Amino acid sequence: MNLKPLFEIQRKLDDHIMDEHPELKEQNNLEWKILALQVEIGECANEWRGFKKWSKNQKPRTWYERNCHTCDGKGYFVTNIYTGKKESCGYCDGTGFEEQKNPLLEEYVDCLHFILSIGLELNVQTIPGEIIQLPLVDERLDNVMIMFHQLYACASNLYWSFHYRTPAAIDYIELAQCFLKLGEMLGFTWEHIEQAYMEKNAINHQRQNEGY
Repeated sequence: MNLKPLFEIQRKLDDHIMDEHPELKEQNNLEWKILALQVEIGECANEWRGFKKWSKNQKPRTWYERNCHTCDGKGYFVTNIYTGKKESCGYCDGTGFEEQKNPLLEEYVDCLHFILSIGLELNVQTIPGEIIQLPLVDERLDNVMIMFHQLYACASNLYWSFHYRTPAAIDYIELAQCFLKLGEMLGFTWEHIEQAYMEKNAINHQRQNEGY
């Protein structure tokens, strides 16, 4: 697990956003980035669903599929002159699905984009990665719901530090540690996280190109 390479990838996206929105270059962007992170944390919790005690469906949304529009989910075509043979759909490669997603992971890496972007604002990418990856010392953070609460608390601490004093690196390190621990609790491997981050990062670049 190494955040350092992702900081540089995030920097390129942040620079792209600044080029598309030059007014942001003349201001401190930490305030809105922290709020954006808090919103994304909520969206991640919404896909986790474990707090929805009023619902009979509290299972995390870790899989979503949409039928291929070309073969209507069959995974194959029936030839124009029916011979009893099936021709595999080239669009979905015979799977029957044109889109397969993990909504919970997608929301998690949306949070990661802002975690990294906030780190760039604070110039903490110079902190050795080993420090950010130290294990959490608070053993009370032992379930997913508590970890979501702690993430909100860490983001809030960082916000008020921004207003009343220079945010300390320790505030950010605690935020990053809690976030990485949450990913572990949700069952994500670093390989899953990194791949999903790269895929969403490419989409975010495309959105900027299209005037999103």
